[in-house]
Amino acid sequence: MLSVSQLHKSIGHQDLFTGVSFLLARGEKVALVGANGTGKSTLMRICSGEVEAGGGEISLPKDVTVGYLPQHADLDSDLTLGEELRTVFGEVDANLAELEELAHRMAEVDHDSEEYVRIAERYGHLQHEVDRLGVYEVDATIDRIAGGLGFGPGDRGRPCREFSGGWQMRILLGRLLLRNPEVLLLDEPTNHLDLETMIWLESWIRESDSAVLLVSHERKFMDALATRTFEIHAGQLSIYRGNYTKYLQTRLERWEQWRREYVNQQLEIERLQRFIDRFRYNNVKAPLVQSRIKQLDKIKRIPTPPREDASIHFRFPAPVRGSKEVYTLHGVKKKYDDLLVFDDADLSIWRGEKVGLVGLNGAGKSTLLRLLAGRETATGGRIEKGSKVQAEYFGQYDTDGLGLENTVMGEIATVAPPGHLEQARRLLGGFFFSGPDAEKLVGVLSGGERTRLRLAKMLFSGANVLLLDEPTNHLDIASRKTLEGALVDYEGTVLIVSHDRTFLDAVTTRIIEIKDGRVRSFPGNYSDYARALGALGERSPLVDAPTPASALKKGKSTRADEKLKPSVEAEAGNMDSGKAGKKAADKASAPESDAPITPLKKGIAHQQASKDASREERRLRKLVIQLEVEIEKSETRLAELQAELIKPEVYRDHTRSAPLMKERTTLREHHETYMSQWEKQIARLESSLA
Repeated sequence: MLSVSQLHKSIGHQDLFTGVSFLLARGEKVALVGANGTGKSTLMRICSGEVEAGGGEISLPKDVTVGYLPQHADLDSDLTLGEELRTVFGEVDANLAELEELAHRMAEVDHDSEEYVRIAERYGHLQHEVDRLGVYEVDATIDRIAGGLGFGPGDRGRPCREFSGGWQMRILLGRLLLRNPEVLLLDEPTNHLDLETMIWLESWIRESDSAVLLVSHERKFMDALATRTFEIHAGQLSIYRGNYTKYLQTRLERWEQWRREYVNQQLEIERLQRFIDRFRYNNVKAPLVQSRIKQLDKIKRIPTPPREDASIHFRFPAPVRGSKEVYTLHGVKKKYDDLLVFDDADLSIWRGEKVGLVGLNGAGKSTLLRLLAGRETATGGRIEKGSKVQAEYFGQYDTDGLGLENTVMGEIATVAPPGHLEQARRLLGGFFFSGPDAEKLVGVLSGGERTRLRLAKMLFSGANVLLLDEPTNHLDIASRKTLEGALVDYEGTVLIVSHDRTFLDAVTTRIIEIKDGRVRSFPGNYSDYARALGALGERSPLVDAPTPASALKKGKSTRADEKLKPSVEAEAGNMDSGKAGKKAADKASAPESDAPITPLKKGIAHQQASKDASREERRLRKLVIQLEVEIEKSETRLAELQAELIKPEVYRDHTRSAPLMKERTTLREHHETYMSQWEKQIARLESSLA
């Protein structure tokens, strides 16, 4: 699909990369990785045609479309969101009109003539474009893409200029997805997405027929999509089979083998050189010396093995020890005009916890952090803050805490204690602000540089509570891993909103789900939360990974699942409010009763179990009947479509046959889904009756 051969690019007199060659096949999903500054974005821009290469060749099949999403872009549009997205289909009407005209000409022209071949080729190209753009379901496609990217129904009429920079990037992404190009180049597509939207995009890319080359710092995102990983390192492109995790493993093995071969060769070179130096002026040994010199000249030198890329390195200082209960929410309510975010929310946060906040877009995660930080006030209820609690807030879009006219060093000096400027300078070096970079004006820093500077300032805050809203945005993978380690070692309390599932897995000890204005608490990290939802039989757009629900249906479970399930069920049922959660915790911690189980209790338990079994049987029977009705309806409609499509006047007229064929394809997919579900539910029903 996309062929790149011996690509070369220099900036000034410095080679960025040389000899880059690869082939991107139809439907293939590839992750492009490498340290900052190695040329990933430049390579993407060359492939998109925005930048010229210094040498080499890029080739594409005829009429193949390429779509490119840059890391940063401005949307200069006076249109509304709906109008902007519809511009993708601007050529649709013209294409349909031309298709109709070409169909008439094909019927009139001699089928053996060159003119017929030209008309047929043009017809085929236009038909491909029409199908690719989904012409017959434009409105539904726009609604699906806009909704998936987090836009509400009321946003369609809003001018694009009213949206923030992050939401404008979503508009550009939506426009690109609607184009549905055969080759898709995505440079950090998740930078401005929340977790819900990122999982939706992950699913869209996975199901797309496009060949995709993507740059991302989201490790689970790359793991879920990539079948190969391209790495740019030291100006060279290396190709690895598998996703990001497999790439890390294979690279480590390659580099270790490279290091061993290099060390062995260096030892051999040293041995030969010692012999030459020792007997260089010995006439008796002259033939042997000449032989060693020839051996040395023939050795093809192995380049120095690569080293792991540098990453930011720091450790949070030990904070002042505060009270055991850091925050307590009592019946907290929060409204924005008619929008209710929280309603009677109760919650407790304890010292030393690492809490991840999850929920759908707009659920109130960032609002909760701002309430705890004192940036906003609750509409009702109260928030109690523990004694000696000193919180530091990291807002997702908050740049007010930076003096744009200061230098980087001058900005860190505003928080560094007297006599600690040298320590501050060393700290900035750990955040890649060394030498002249420390004298840059804050106002000219990139988003990633500002993020690193704000994190550096937090180290001097002395806070024992960190409220972090998307702290990993614009950080590369190495920097994220270092931040993970620092937060794990941090002795204070942390509340985090993040769309990086790997980051949440590494740091959190508890997940709080915010849904419909209420909160639920789940012990463990993000993966534990995903498994817990499966154990409870729930599905969530925030969870993309398989859960143990399927294993539980088959009667299988792991010790981790068995340990997790009781506590999750207790919390899921009772943690909608802090008061109810406290009652559940008190009940769980109470000693078990020594009272014997009486026959009456046994009878009641048996009766309840029998009722539950009957209720489940009725539910399964009802579900099976509903599925059978849908199967019968889809089979009837499929037969009608087949009868219609075999009519000559229909299959010769594309404007009539195309929508029918589209409907048939969709119905077949639905029919397969219904049949699969019917077989599963029948098996479960038979099992319950056994």
